[in-house]
Amino acid sequence: MKKILIIEDASRLALALSIRLKGNGYFTWIATDGISAVATAVRIKPDLILLDIALPGGNGFHLIEQFGLLPETRNIPIIVTTGSKDPELRKKSIDVGAAGLLRKPYEADELLGIVEQVLDKWDRSSLTRMLASDEHDAISIIPASKRVLIVEDDENIASALSIRMRAAGFEPTIAHDAIAGVRSAVNTNPDILILDVSLPGGDGFAVAERIQANIPNPVRIIFITASKRLDLRERAEQLGAVAFFEKPYEPEALISAVHQALC
Repeated sequence: MKKILIIEDASRLALALSIRLKGNGYFTWIATDGISAVATAVRIKPDLILLDIALPGGNGFHLIEQFGLLPETRNIPIIVTTGSKDPELRKKSIDVGAAGLLRKPYEADELLGIVEQVLDKWDRSSLTRMLASDEHDAISIIPASKRVLIVEDDENIASALSIRMRAAGFEPTIAHDAIAGVRSAVNTNPDILILDVSLPGGDGFAVAERIQANIPNPVRIIFITASKRLDLRERAEQLGAVAFFEKPYEPEALISAVHQALC
């Protein structure tokens, strides 16, 4: 049976949800705050998380970000529930990668329907996510954020690039050296890799070869470098790079290259 973690500080509501979900064949656990929620999620690895966005000691969006950083929880679909009527919540839910949004008060049958559809259709590999409409009477399919792994040892460049990628609708992850880059690629299976040629612990070309050898499907790669050596571009092309940029480059041009490579 599927496992569902209910994160809800209103104990009576949490218990009612648990009873209803158990009655429909699910295993359930309850957490009433962010700390216990993370610990429980890591321990049980639920198939779905039902999260009240208003939690004591920090809001639910911060908690979603925490789940996204942990290898045990980063791929678990999350349905957000809220009593707020703020129209911006839907966009924010999309931005943080929630699978669904349900506004309180809602009917139990409506919740069960959304839970069933999310569990049935959530698929990271096909990059599909679902989000309940603002009227919470239907499910609409939206494209998931493409995963971009940035392997760059300059923290300022990496951070600025990550911010721009997120603003452009991508889901960025950063690694600052060769070993971390390979590990992150294997763990996250990114849709595209932005890879600095010069890295601590190994050059970008060796990193690219190791990544391609250790993930199920070849990943698109964009190389970036501060070097003006002509042979670097040739080497990048030999490795199948979709683009090659010399620093300083225009961020908009890099983002455009990412869009073109993923479309």
